[in-house]
Amino acid sequence: MTRWKIAFVVGITLAIMGLPLLTIGSTSTGEDRLAMLIPGAVMFSIGTLVAIVTAAVGIGFGKRATTSEQNPASKNWWEGQSE
Repeated sequence: MTRWKIAFVVGITLAIMGLPLLTIGSTSTGEDRLAMLIPGAVMFSIGTLVAIVTAAVGIGFGKRATTSEQNPASKNWWEGQSE
């Protein structure tokens, strides 16, 4: 398994674990409100950020072009044909 896939799974896991803490912390009225709200917000936001960034890396966003992709005119079908 590649590194970006592992990081994506970790990000999704953090987001999934943080979402219930965030929702319960926002609806509760006791003194434990901040004890659930702050960790939930942190876990959800970091998990979402990690998942989005690693998904962008995984689909190839930001990859550099190879030498054949940098000069596509050199690969024309009519070049190199003898008449």
